[in-house]
Amino acid sequence: ALIGRIRSSHADIVGIIETKKEAFTPGYLRSLTSNIPFHWFCLPVKGSAGGILVGCNKDKFSAYVCDILDFSISIMIKDVKTNFCWKLVVYGSPYQEGKLDFLKELHATMQKWQGPTMVAGDFNLIRFAKDKSDSVINYRWADAFNEWIHKWALVELHAGNINFTWTNRQDRPILAKIDRVFVSTDWEQTFPLARVKGLDRFPSDHNLLLVDTGDNVFLW
Repeated sequence: ALIGRIRSSHADIVGIIETKKEAFTPGYLRSLTSNIPFHWFCLPVKGSAGGILVGCNKDKFSAYVCDILDFSISIMIKDVKTNFCWKLVVYGSPYQEGKLDFLKELHATMQKWQGPTMVAGDFNLIRFAKDKSDSVINYRWADAFNEWIHKWALVELHAGNINFTWTNRQDRPILAKIDRVFVSTDWEQTFPLARVKGLDRFPSDHNLLLVDTGDNVFLW
């Protein structure tokens, strides 16, 4: 299902979270994008959870890793046609006991680069009560998350077609919006037509998010 989505969306940048893998074979990576050559970067799994894989189209971008941290991988991306350079940070969130370290890493990541930035992934944090189907949220973590967003003047690119991005898959499911895409104001000014669309979640418990800038398509 994932391979089909990558190919059918003609994604130029792909982020896969919760891979639960330490490494990927060249054959598997080629299978994700067929004959289109990609740069691939990996945050290995720790224990039984986590792991991130990020790739971008070699024909359209040059890229290199600038940080691999506990919860994220940061890639510097340069458009080969326009020479526009920006930073992509893809996050996979921790469980409850790691949230404080996670928030510290969010701030540390933003301090290292003041240029155009996109931060995307599963944050496992709620911003507002309306972002959860039962409206029960931890306001300590919500306030800390929103403080990070405001401090770094980030703009959230909302998926207009869905309200929630995750389900616990119970008989009476709880739904929540925990997968998000944030951008800096200078990134948004460069891509003013950028839009986010939520794709269906089957077979995952998360919806895939597709970002269309008008020139390129990103998927995670």
